[in-house]
Amino acid sequence: MRVGARRASALASACVGLAAVAGCGSDDPPQSPGSGPFSAAVTAAPGTGAVVRDSAQLSASLLAATDLPGDFAVVPPRGEAEQPAVPAEAPTNPPDCGRLLAPIAQQWPGSAAAASVQFAGPSFATIDIDAASYPDAALAPAFDALQAQPRRCTSYTGDDAGVRIEYRTSALAQPPAGDAGTAFTLTATSEGLTLTSATSLVQVGNTLVQVVVTAPEVVDPGVLSDLTAAQVRKLRG
Repeated sequence: MRVGARRASALASACVGLAAVAGCGSDDPPQSPGSGPFSAAVTAAPGTGAVVRDSAQLSASLLAATDLPGDFAVVPPRGEAEQPAVPAEAPTNPPDCGRLLAPIAQQWPGSAAAASVQFAGPSFATIDIDAASYPDAALAPAFDALQAQPRRCTSYTGDDAGVRIEYRTSALAQPPAGDAGTAFTLTATSEGLTLTSATSLVQVGNTLVQVVVTAPEVVDPGVLSDLTAAQVRKLRG
């Protein structure tokens, strides 16, 4: 799975790439347990005032490979000397929906610190975790904006090298986690193959964390809830 500047672009490229790999996708649309229409947005809890201002400290509070199930390994970040020319992002219609699944700090500026990590597993599965810590005044607006994005983008399209991608979002039922939280699924379908990303957005004090589990089959909601709960525990540390 290619990791692009935005996870949405990576999701699209992986979906297109799966078309050439036999047995990596299903011709049937996924049926995500617990998915459905979006309900009212969740209200952020009052900030604790404990704003994390050190990105290294925040990074150390994210899950590590030893915290994950199965054979997942950290995808090392590229050094500046290794960075290839940045490819053009796959356009979406509406264009704003291309920001969906981008790291929190990219979706809503003004964070005091931000950190992210990605893990790659078998059969094109990935786990992406990112966090951003906000001052009190920016915390609720950030949480509201992040919830609004999948609600605006319940159905949109994309294009990756001339290949059409169909995107759908829907609500995903998850047990309570952190001080406030919400979850949704994003499916990307191309040429009869589908990738599913189950995503949770959780507030822990003044930190917002996004956990994304992506696989070429339906993601078990229990996997997402377990990872989210573990991440909340580690942030509270």
